[in-house]
Amino acid sequence: MKPSRRNQAAFTLVEVVFSVFVIAMCAMIVASTMPVAAMSRTKADLLTRASDIAEKEMESIRGEGFSNATPTQLASLGLIDSSTPVATNTYSFTNVDTGLFDNPAKVLPQGTGSVQLTNLSLGTVQIVVTVNYMSDGVNKSVQTGTILANL
Repeated sequence: MKPSRRNQAAFTLVEVVFSVFVIAMCAMIVASTMPVAAMSRTKADLLTRASDIAEKEMESIRGEGFSNATPTQLASLGLIDSSTPVATNTYSFTNVDTGLFDNPAKVLPQGTGSVQLTNLSLGTVQIVVTVNYMSDGVNKSVQTGTILANL
Protein backbone atom coordinates (compact mmCIF):
# COMPACT_ATOMS: atom_id res chain seq x y z
CA MET A 1 0.00 0.00 0.00
CA LYS A 2 1.18 3.37 -0.92
CA PRO A 3 0.84 6.01 1.84
CA SER A 4 -1.51 8.81 1.01
CA ARG A 5 -0.16 12.26 0.30
CA ARG A 6 -1.53 13.60 3.60
CA ASN A 7 0.56 11.19 5.68
CA GLN A 8 3.88 12.20 4.07
CA ALA A 9 6.13 14.51 6.09
CA ALA A 10 6.98 17.65 4.15
CA PHE A 11 7.16 21.42 4.52
CA THR A 12 4.67 23.64 2.82
CA LEU A 13 5.64 26.82 1.02
CA VAL A 14 4.05 28.90 3.79
CA GLU A 15 6.18 27.19 6.45
CA VAL A 16 9.37 27.76 4.45
CA VAL A 17 8.57 31.43 3.85
CA PHE A 18 7.75 31.94 7.54
CA SER A 19 11.04 30.29 8.57
CA VAL A 20 13.03 32.50 6.21
CA PHE A 21 11.22 35.55 7.61
CA VAL A 22 12.03 34.60 11.23
CA ILE A 23 15.70 33.98 10.38
CA ALA A 24 15.93 37.31 8.54
CA MET A 25 14.41 39.16 11.51
CA CYS A 26 16.93 37.55 13.89
CA ALA A 27 19.80 38.49 11.57
CA MET A 28 18.60 42.11 11.42
CA ILE A 29 18.39 42.33 15.23
CA VAL A 30 21.93 40.97 15.61
CA ALA A 31 23.26 43.27 12.87
CA SER A 32 21.63 46.34 14.44
CA THR A 33 23.49 45.78 17.73
CA MET A 34 26.94 45.79 16.08
CA PRO A 35 27.37 49.61 15.88
CA VAL A 36 26.31 50.00 19.51
CA ALA A 37 28.80 47.35 20.58
CA ALA A 38 31.58 49.03 18.59
CA MET A 39 30.85 52.42 20.18
CA SER A 40 30.79 50.90 23.65
CA ARG A 41 34.08 49.14 22.99
CA THR A 42 35.67 52.42 21.82
CA LYS A 43 34.46 54.30 24.90
CA ALA A 44 35.72 51.55 27.20
CA ASP A 45 39.09 51.54 25.42
CA LEU A 46 39.50 55.31 25.90
CA LEU A 47 38.58 55.03 29.58
CA THR A 48 41.06 52.19 30.04
CA ARG A 49 43.83 54.15 28.33
CA ALA A 50 43.15 57.24 30.45
CA SER A 51 43.10 55.17 33.65
CA ASP A 52 46.35 53.44 32.68
CA ILE A 53 48.08 56.77 32.02
CA ALA A 54 46.87 58.26 35.32
CA GLU A 55 47.97 55.19 37.29
CA LYS A 56 51.36 55.08 35.55
CA GLU A 57 51.99 58.74 36.31
CA MET A 58 50.94 58.27 39.93
CA GLU A 59 53.16 55.24 40.41
CA SER A 60 56.10 56.96 38.70
CA ILE A 61 55.87 59.89 41.11
CA ARG A 62 55.44 57.59 44.11
CA GLY A 63 58.41 55.54 42.95
CA GLU A 64 60.65 58.62 43.05
CA GLY A 65 59.86 59.14 46.73
CA PHE A 66 58.87 62.04 48.91
CA SER A 67 62.10 64.00 48.43
CA ASN A 68 61.52 64.15 44.65
CA ALA A 69 57.84 65.16 44.89
CA THR A 70 58.60 68.78 43.99
CA PRO A 71 57.90 70.51 40.67
CA THR A 72 61.59 71.07 39.96
CA GLN A 73 62.53 67.45 40.60
CA LEU A 74 59.54 66.04 38.71
CA ALA A 75 60.37 68.23 35.69
CA SER A 76 64.01 67.15 35.75
CA LEU A 77 62.90 63.49 35.92
CA GLY A 78 60.60 64.00 32.92
CA LEU A 79 57.41 63.30 34.84
CA ILE A 80 55.86 66.74 34.18
CA ASP A 81 56.26 69.12 31.24
CA SER A 82 57.85 71.94 33.27
CA SER A 83 58.07 73.28 36.80
CA THR A 84 55.85 76.22 35.78
CA PRO A 85 52.34 75.66 37.17
CA VAL A 86 49.32 75.78 34.86
CA ALA A 87 47.10 76.48 37.88
CA THR A 88 47.65 76.69 41.63
CA ASN A 89 49.99 73.81 42.57
CA THR A 90 49.03 72.07 39.30
CA TYR A 91 51.52 71.02 36.63
CA SER A 92 50.96 69.62 33.15
CA PHE A 93 52.22 66.24 31.99
CA THR A 94 50.52 66.31 28.59
CA ASN A 95 53.62 65.85 26.44
CA VAL A 96 56.00 63.81 28.60
CA ASP A 97 57.05 60.24 27.82
CA THR A 98 56.73 60.77 24.05
CA GLY A 99 59.20 58.02 23.26
CA LEU A 100 56.96 55.38 24.82
CA PHE A 101 53.68 56.80 23.46
CA ASP A 102 52.36 56.88 26.99
CA ASN A 103 51.29 60.47 27.26
CA PRO A 104 47.77 61.88 27.03
CA ALA A 105 48.44 64.01 23.94
CA LYS A 106 49.55 61.01 21.85
CA VAL A 107 47.20 58.31 23.16
CA LEU A 108 43.88 60.09 23.73
CA PRO A 109 41.78 62.43 21.57
CA GLN A 110 42.53 65.95 22.83
CA GLY A 111 44.23 64.33 25.81
CA THR A 112 45.76 66.39 28.59
CA GLY A 113 47.16 65.49 31.97
CA SER A 114 47.88 67.35 35.17
CA VAL A 115 49.52 66.66 38.50
CA GLN A 116 48.44 68.60 41.58
CA LEU A 117 50.87 68.70 44.50
CA THR A 118 49.52 69.91 47.85
CA ASN A 119 51.58 70.00 51.03
CA LEU A 120 49.23 68.80 53.77
CA SER A 121 51.57 69.07 56.72
CA LEU A 122 55.23 68.71 57.48
CA GLY A 123 56.35 65.51 55.81
CA THR A 124 53.21 64.73 53.75
CA VAL A 125 52.17 65.74 50.26
CA GLN A 126 48.91 64.95 48.47
CA ILE A 127 49.29 64.02 44.82
CA VAL A 128 46.27 64.12 42.48
CA VAL A 129 46.70 63.04 38.86
CA THR A 130 43.99 64.00 36.36
CA VAL A 131 43.74 62.87 32.73
CA ASN A 132 41.23 64.64 30.46
CA TYR A 133 40.12 63.53 26.99
CA MET A 134 37.30 63.94 24.49
CA SER A 135 34.79 61.13 23.86
CA ASP A 136 31.82 61.63 21.52
CA GLY A 137 32.16 65.40 21.81
CA VAL A 138 32.04 65.30 25.61
CA ASN A 139 34.95 66.10 27.92
CA LYS A 140 35.76 63.12 30.13
CA SER A 141 38.29 62.84 32.93
CA VAL A 142 39.92 60.24 35.13
CA GLN A 143 41.39 61.20 38.48
CA THR A 144 43.51 59.31 40.97
CA GLY A 145 45.28 60.46 44.10
CA THR A 146 47.47 59.46 47.00
CA ILE A 147 49.29 60.89 49.98
CA LEU A 148 53.04 60.53 50.04
CA ALA A 149 54.81 60.71 53.41
CA ASN A 150 58.41 61.33 54.33
CA LEU A 151 59.20 58.16 56.23
